[in-house]
Amino acid sequence: MKYFKTPEFLHEVFGEKQSILEVTGTILFALVGSWVIYSVAEIKLDNWRAILAFILIADVLAGCIANFTLGTNEFYTKRPKNRLIFIAIHVHIIVIAWLLSQPLDTALLMWAYTIVAASVVNALHGKSIQGFIAANLMCYGIFLLIYLSLPTWFLMVSLFFMIKVLFSFAVDHYRQSA
Repeated sequence: MKYFKTPEFLHEVFGEKQSILEVTGTILFALVGSWVIYSVAEIKLDNWRAILAFILIADVLAGCIANFTLGTNEFYTKRPKNRLIFIAIHVHIIVIAWLLSQPLDTALLMWAYTIVAASVVNALHGKSIQGFIAANLMCYGIFLLIYLSLPTWFLMVSLFFMIKVLFSFAVDHYRQSA
């Protein structure tokens, strides 16, 4: 695959290098996924709250894919402090819940589980068990989401948020582990 140097303002999203295939796949998933969630949610984009919420939903979906790319993975592997900051600042699900009038207690529970689990996985950086622990915590998180009986569209967003932060981002997918 042929890689190109990404513009500096996109380094936090795509890293320092990226391929056309990976960028296209990321954007396509964000757009198609947002449309699917929009269709299921039956929410009108007729006010600033709904529009902002769907911008954040597109960001969650894009990050879910972009964080699996070699360029993004390498960028954050070289910057462990940035990886911790990235995990900590992900409050998207709480903001989306607030913007679209979903129960904040449920969003806070789901967010807390995701951030704590991602922090545990991140602490295992370089260990061969990291991927297994991430998958295990992801599966428990799926049980939590099902147990919470969320509306279908919010379940979808929550699931992709969890994948983005806990599995896609917190795991170093390209490092040879010991």
